[in-house]
Amino acid sequence: MRLTVKRLVPLCLVAAASVAGLQNPAAGTAGESVSAHAASAQTAQREARAARVPTVILTFDDGTADHLAAARTLRKRGLKGTFYVNSGRLGTSGHLSVAALRAIAREGHEIGGHTLTHPYLSEEFEAVQQREICDDRRALLKLGFAVRSFAYPFGDYSDATKLLAMRCGYTTARGINGLHRPDSCRSCPVTEKIPPADLADVRATSQTGLPRTARTLREFVTRAQRQGGRGLVVFVFHEIKDNPRDRYATSPKEFNAFIDWVAKERKAKKIDVKRLGDIVGGRVWPVPEDM
Repeated sequence: MRLTVKRLVPLCLVAAASVAGLQNPAAGTAGESVSAHAASAQTAQREARAARVPTVILTFDDGTADHLAAARTLRKRGLKGTFYVNSGRLGTSGHLSVAALRAIAREGHEIGGHTLTHPYLSEEFEAVQQREICDDRRALLKLGFAVRSFAYPFGDYSDATKLLAMRCGYTTARGINGLHRPDSCRSCPVTEKIPPADLADVRATSQTGLPRTARTLREFVTRAQRQGGRGLVVFVFHEIKDNPRDRYATSPKEFNAFIDWVAKERKAKKIDVKRLGDIVGGRVWPVPEDM
């Protein structure tokens, strides 16, 4: 059942969450968190202006077992990514174990939340959405991961979902589209802003229906380079495997070719590569007790 959006917090707090991407009433220091958050965003903005090159963000959804190899591929090339996992699936067939996820984190990659069980959030009651988002983050924090970033399963959300993600202590929540596509979204921006225009809906590239080749992936970056540089080019990867019938999968050969190219462009200072959580920064807050 699709929920009806309700007023969850006073309007002043909603505004703070929308602008700063962070609301933590349990901490008792919301003003401090907003100020620190804004300062981190301004620092990221200054760095981006100084670089005048696109910032590539490599993100991976669903916590599938093949992501351990993908994380090591990035590390060998001096790159870092953001890995969004469903805590309720850790250790199940085809998914990362807790030990493997810790290995990914030790290599310098960011661990983010992706709900407990990967539902279509907008179709769930508010209480279910809250449990999926907040309890997932609690579980990951309890395991020792500094979880700041969230990704909506299927890119699906409502206005209430966005607010819940921020109230659960996330500093960003990433979607799965919103940036330029040559076939269906030519008027969309080529890059996301730094900091993102809406921290509760960070826009990303969409490759669904496009050939998942290194050439296709490179074109999202080179287009940004041609059109002025600054901004985020956010990639969303799922499984890295050979399966032409899986429209979300990327073959290891094409993935490695693209990552090799990204590493060379970064070395030549033609792009930057960051973890999404580092773009906004800010303290890792606990989940509020009333959530």
